[in-house]
Amino acid sequence: MTINTEKIILNQERNVTLSAMVQTVGGAWGFTERPAVMVIPGGGYAMCSDWEAEIVAYPYLAAGFHAFVLRYSVGEHRAWPNPLDDYEQAMEYIETHAEEWGVLTDKIAVIGFSAGGHLAACAATMAKHRPAAAILGYAALKQEITDACQPGGIAPAPIDHVDAETPPCFLTACRDDSVVPISNTVDFMTVLDKYSITYECHIYPFGEHGFSTGEVSDIGLGQGCSRIPQWVPNSVGFLWDIFGRLTPKGMGAPACQTKINGDAEPVLSVRCSIRHLRKFVTEVKELTPVLNAIDAYSSGIFKESGKVIADQFNLGFLMEALGRTKEEIEDLDKLLRQVPNQIDK
Repeated sequence: MTINTEKIILNQERNVTLSAMVQTVGGAWGFTERPAVMVIPGGGYAMCSDWEAEIVAYPYLAAGFHAFVLRYSVGEHRAWPNPLDDYEQAMEYIETHAEEWGVLTDKIAVIGFSAGGHLAACAATMAKHRPAAAILGYAALKQEITDACQPGGIAPAPIDHVDAETPPCFLTACRDDSVVPISNTVDFMTVLDKYSITYECHIYPFGEHGFSTGEVSDIGLGQGCSRIPQWVPNSVGFLWDIFGRLTPKGMGAPACQTKINGDAEPVLSVRCSIRHLRKFVTEVKELTPVLNAIDAYSSGIFKESGKVIADQFNLGFLMEALGRTKEEIEDLDKLLRQVPNQIDK
């Protein structure tokens, strides 16, 4: 395996660089493109921490990804939206060179830590070039901690900008983090849930802030939970589940969908949860007999808890459980797809 490295200057005045670590494609590999990750180090927007830069990229390179490290505007140049502009420029540069490097532009994930996690989350929730997935380590996601990194109240809090277009997210943090309160991670999950975004989260009991890959021998930190290093292979597995696995014939099929159901899609469908569809029985009268049958079925199994349990499942799944034909399910799906969704209804 050959890794070609290059340091690209994106903005000399602000000392913004993109370090590219591009792997061989074609030939004996049997594929011509790879997915990629962009690592965004933390540092409180005062600096870019080396502990959260190339050292983080290496495991993803070993897993078969191309890797890039973005050192964005910090210090006297940190004012918003400079960092987000740097991200946009970096993504545009990668897209411009995608054919040359063999990058799958629809399978680029961001990996950000602390303030870099804030930038990565902003990329995932509001950027022009949104990543296909976001890995957020002890990220600053709420307004209070955002303002601490970016004084003046100009920088947005990612938690307030999650929408239906937000990509799948992998989160990791420690319960005892005294720099970025754990509520940043926990509350962010709640908002992801509102929009049915697929996510995975690993919160370790102790390890404080800035644990990077969790390898104490690498970063010289004090004692932390011994399982912290596991977040790295777990995140690689998460990306394989979302993107599909890299094989000699190219990318395999994804194991997971980007959303757990259709509750946040533009239109209704049989992928919506029963709970969500109950709000639309007036608009789609054909739902009523189906929902009545589902309630009778679930109550027969779970008694008084039946309706509550049924609400968690999507309509298509329970119609199959009721023995409805494929044609019946497809016909109802066509009707539902004519109805605009209302997430907050």
